[in-house]
Amino acid sequence: MMSIAFKEGLKVPPPAMNELILAANQDIRQVLHNLSMWCARDKTLTYDGVKEDASKAKKDIKLGPFDVVRKVFAKGEETSHMSLIDKADLFFHDYSLGPLFVQENYIHVKPAAAGKDLKKELILLSKTADSICDGDLVDRQIRARQNWSLLPTQAIYSSVLPGELMRGYLQEFPSFPSWLGKFSSTGKHDRIVQELSMHMSLRTHASKRAVNLDYLSYLRDAVVSPLVRKGSDGVQNAVAFMDSYCLLKEDVENLMEATSWAGKPSVFSKLDSKVKSAFTRAYNKVAHLTPYSLQLAPKSKR
Repeated sequence: MMSIAFKEGLKVPPPAMNELILAANQDIRQVLHNLSMWCARDKTLTYDGVKEDASKAKKDIKLGPFDVVRKVFAKGEETSHMSLIDKADLFFHDYSLGPLFVQENYIHVKPAAAGKDLKKELILLSKTADSICDGDLVDRQIRARQNWSLLPTQAIYSSVLPGELMRGYLQEFPSFPSWLGKFSSTGKHDRIVQELSMHMSLRTHASKRAVNLDYLSYLRDAVVSPLVRKGSDGVQNAVAFMDSYCLLKEDVENLMEATSWAGKPSVFSKLDSKVKSAFTRAYNKVAHLTPYSLQLAPKSKR
């Protein structure tokens, strides 16, 4: 850009050119447009004049969540001139997703304030975690009581303070919040336990919480153990136990999923394929009476 200015006979000091480029968000077309417009009246530009004009002609851009979280923790020219309001505005690009990105990525930031002092870095991490927790408490009040006037307060705790404490550079590309996947898995697990507790309610008379804590592992062992010990000869024992607790074949699959650690195969999946086939044939061979309906009731027509 300095060579273009020289060829056009414009006198622009390098610091002024930097301000011009930052104001245009590194858009070369915007930079050339601003140069031609501002130099129409004067071929010489000063740093103060460019800084004042650049603040008025700043390019508005829409940032994605990955760009926002990078800017929250960025250090240098990009954020050195940002006011408190500008930093809080980063939170409002997406006030639902932004805090999750900050929480996921703050541990991957190398804070400039800590330097090479590991103890100071741990202290900054601790303070950042406390601030994020405070922001989560504010978010709970907002969602529970519909008190949306607290959003600026959440912006300070969930975005501004973590950014100030951990300002430095990200050591890797920002990660997508893993909380969203965990939340989805939690919801699925909750639905499975709810369905199992309803199917067994006449035998257990237990709440969903009690089924989750006290019954699931024993039910799994009671169904799988005969198949492990006796093979195909234990199929009838497993089916009889399922009938005694009003469990369906789908309930067994859900039971194995709910009682297995993530990334590890269930006990049922380790059985020999012949045993699993015999178990399926034995279950499908006879009708199983259940105290609940297996089909949704049709909607009445008005």
